[in-house]
Amino acid sequence: MIKFFVNSPFLRKLSNVGLGILRNRYSATALIGLFWVMFISDIDLFFIAKEQSKLQEMRKEVEVTNLKNNELRLQLEEIEKNPAVLERVARERYFMKRPEEEVFRIVE
Repeated sequence: MIKFFVNSPFLRKLSNVGLGILRNRYSATALIGLFWVMFISDIDLFFIAKEQSKLQEMRKEVEVTNLKNNELRLQLEEIEKNPAVLERVARERYFMKRPEEEVFRIVE
């Protein structure tokens, strides 16, 4: 039997309980299996924590993308409903003009 030199009665009792658990082969096997799953296997606690942080980052990216998508839909609705906005967008982005107009592009 392994003896520990412990001065505190609480630690002495705790060490006796710990050794008692390890004497039972089922609990010892369960502890070894739990240790294996938590630290040694491919999908251990560190891997799970890292993947959880990646998942949170991806959820934030999805939220930002959804917000941008909603803004673009509102702009599209505005362009489809208002012909003045459509004309402004066509003139600014695509340099379109009316037949009697001339367009001068100023590059800064």
